[in-house]
Amino acid sequence: MIERVPNPEGRVKAMRLTGKGKRLLNVARPLWAQAQDRVLRELGPPAWADAQRRLARLLHVAVVKRRLYRDRMRKRSGRRS
Repeated sequence: MIERVPNPEGRVKAMRLTGKGKRLLNVARPLWAQAQDRVLRELGPPAWADAQRRLARLLHVAVVKRRLYRDRMRKRSGRRS
């Protein structure tokens, strides 16, 4: 469904959908839209907006924490060398 593709920059791991992956995505998109519509109807616009805001904040915190942890680990390994 996903395959690696060559990339001139060696550090980049490029990927793309295979034909099967594209077909599955085309099937999944309308199902995902239906699920989002249902959640929006059940929660209502204010609660939906609040949920999106909270999830965005959670993602931001997770990314920042991961970056801080990675930087701390790099510094520790640098001290041992």
